[in-house]
Amino acid sequence: MINFDALTLKLFYEETKDFFFGAKIQKIQQPTRSELIFHIRNIGETRKLYINFNPNFYHICFMSKENENKRNLVLPKSALMFCMLLRKYIQNAKIIKVEVPKYERIFEIYFEYYDELNEKSQLCLAIELMGKYSNVILYNYDTNVIIGCAHNVSAEKSRERELYGMLPYVYPSKQKKKNLLKTDFATFKSTIDAENIAISIASKYHYLTTSLVQDIIDTIKPFNLQKLFDKLTEILKNNDFNPCISNDYSKYYVIRYENTFDCGDINSMIDEYFSFHQEKQIIQNVKNKIVKYSNAQLNKLYGLKIKQEQQISKLNKALEYKNKADIIMSNLYCIKQGQKDAELFDFEGNKISIELDENKTPTENANKYYALYKKTKTAFGHASEMVKETDSQILYFEEIKYFTESTDNVEELNDIYNEINEEQVEIKEKQQIVEYIEYLGYKIYVGKNKKQNDYILSKLSSAEDIWFHPLNAAGAHVIVKRNNTKEEPDEKVILKAAQLTKEYSSQKNNSKTPIIYTKRKYVKKANNKLAFVTYKNESEIVV
Repeated sequence: MINFDALTLKLFYEETKDFFFGAKIQKIQQPTRSELIFHIRNIGETRKLYINFNPNFYHICFMSKENENKRNLVLPKSALMFCMLLRKYIQNAKIIKVEVPKYERIFEIYFEYYDELNEKSQLCLAIELMGKYSNVILYNYDTNVIIGCAHNVSAEKSRERELYGMLPYVYPSKQKKKNLLKTDFATFKSTIDAENIAISIASKYHYLTTSLVQDIIDTIKPFNLQKLFDKLTEILKNNDFNPCISNDYSKYYVIRYENTFDCGDINSMIDEYFSFHQEKQIIQNVKNKIVKYSNAQLNKLYGLKIKQEQQISKLNKALEYKNKADIIMSNLYCIKQGQKDAELFDFEGNKISIELDENKTPTENANKYYALYKKTKTAFGHASEMVKETDSQILYFEEIKYFTESTDNVEELNDIYNEINEEQVEIKEKQQIVEYIEYLGYKIYVGKNKKQNDYILSKLSSAEDIWFHPLNAAGAHVIVKRNNTKEEPDEKVILKAAQLTKEYSSQKNNSKTPIIYTKRKYVKKANNKLAFVTYKNESEIVV
């Protein structure tokens, strides 16, 4: 990803300045501390001006509906302080003009403002798009006094430039760069570092970034400095730009290159390029949260399972108690009260020593061992059930991870994230589109995420339909609809459904994968979790 530069801002300004002139700010929104949305109305049209001053994605553009969705913008329940300040001063205000100071990454919007005494003044919103120093400042142009900033900058944060209310607004320090169009080739050549040509040019001349210069260098073959100088000056003189984005979205260009697609105009290029990378970052952030939470839960569950299995291992101890009780009962005539132990023969003729309570009768000692047997056996039974429950929960979180890693859809990821945070997820039938294939007269439905799986189980399937799932692995729920027919699906249909189940599972690359299937009526949802189920009467097929 490359950053938003001064040349791109200059071209955006030249392309959109006519729309701004005389326009009105209808609505102001602030989704986050680093984003603003202005609804601007002019010439019978309303556009959404999107301002991002996050150090990673700083840019400005009129955003399309599609790219607004990519940015996953969610408004807070109550407006942030800076948003309320902007609404007070410039909502419903008229835009007088917009400007971009020469060579700067500052977009200025000037407003006509009337105060409580109906006195007219001019306000300026300075949108500074300068990496980690990006900010939005509203100040009174007539008095040059700052009204408010998106990010206040105190003396502790910056020794050179403080920014907060009631201070005078001053521009950032000027860059010590030159205008290439006012430079001759001899001077240009004398200032270039032959080892780092692109970097040295970008550091000395306005509107030229390292990325842009390097891209031009790569097109000059064989390379020489005179051709580079001519090409750069031609670009800066030329107003016929061709905005485009590389096919892999790694770069955007204001001039045409190979392996790119045209964007039509500068605004569309900015909007498309940055929304793509914002969506990518949003998706990765949500995925990281889900996977981190799931891994933490899995670590707990695996630790719990070890303890439960240790309880199960006590079954042999329980059988040992019962065996001692049986031996005592069969040898009552050989034991007298008061003995601390007895040497007896077991049922295989082996001599064993059994510890006794000298205060109990032989029968009471036998009952003591029977009681220990019953207690240990009961603990074993509870542990066995708990292991099944733990295994189900382990599979649940493995499925959470599988579906998280297999989707790049923000809405689906948010559904999963809400689910693991125990928030109620609303399932609406009209919102679900579940793919199916028709095979030998049957419809086979495949759930490709948690919501679709739950929809298949809760809404789509009937009691006699056949349910499929990979054994002890994460994957899709698959349903074969029987359409109220009495005939059971034949082996071909079962095999086809099992193959689809494997294809949409974490085991799809395995040579052999066991798939379980049973009637839908034997499958039950558990713990109110999406598509978290228990089942019985299952059969198994290996695909």
